[in-house]
Amino acid sequence: MSEQSLSLLMHWMQTVITERGGLGEKLDAAARRHELRAEDVVAERRGLSARERLAVYTGGYVLRLLECMRADFPVLCGFVGDSVFDTFAKAYVITMPPGSHSLYDLGADFSRFLEETKPKNWRLDAGISAMLDLPPELARLERARAEVLRAPGTEDDPPAAEPLSTFAVFGEELTLQATPCLRLLEMKFPLVDFLKSSDRGERPEPPAPRTSLVAVGRSNYRLHVEEISLWQFAFLRACERPTSSYSAVRVAALESGREPGQALAEVAMWLPVAFELGFLRRVV
Repeated sequence: MSEQSLSLLMHWMQTVITERGGLGEKLDAAARRHELRAEDVVAERRGLSARERLAVYTGGYVLRLLECMRADFPVLCGFVGDSVFDTFAKAYVITMPPGSHSLYDLGADFSRFLEETKPKNWRLDAGISAMLDLPPELARLERARAEVLRAPGTEDDPPAAEPLSTFAVFGEELTLQATPCLRLLEMKFPLVDFLKSSDRGERPEPPAPRTSLVAVGRSNYRLHVEEISLWQFAFLRACERPTSSYSAVRVAALESGREPGQALAEVAMWLPVAFELGFLRRVV
């Protein structure tokens, strides 16, 4: 089979699996879009028609996608329960079918889907309303963790020629850049401890809502999820592109309302930690 034919077949199958409606509607949509009928693709065997075989296959495929979603969002699944999670995950797969053949991309928009499907214009108790905000936020954090595990980190960086010096922090000779794997999140809940407790198999109480700033990074193939302060968040965000440490300090001081001298002192103490956690790298 040629590469072009294989690509056409894969797109036909994706349409059949993810298109809305019953199997007949799915097959009609695939025929219109790709000019292929079920009988052109699937042979009749063991007394089963092409449509009957496809029904079995598509049902199994959706179950496989649900398994992948559970693996990508284990803490969220444990929090809401298997039945509720599967209901939303199946609706997500059907209404927002993946556009990529990689299962890694499957859950990329799950948090947005949960956010957009929350009840709108309902008069809800404040506590219930807050709890509806928690699943999308938890999905955001788990997705960020998955992205950090796959994105380039600092493992292949050459070792630093010399240890980090106080002069380098206070002068402008040190150029910094956030690592490609770093993810910065501004969240509605403090979910870092909740996530870590859940990873240990505990069942923590959901936290009360409050703004939480989170950095997710990786060093030596080890994932790090940390709640950080406003000035640290601003400093890391200022380093999205190569910048001098002093310039990043000025941004951190301005956005956090700190005196520049105080910000300089705090950065001098914290910068080695940021390197250790894989949040930053030195640019030579």
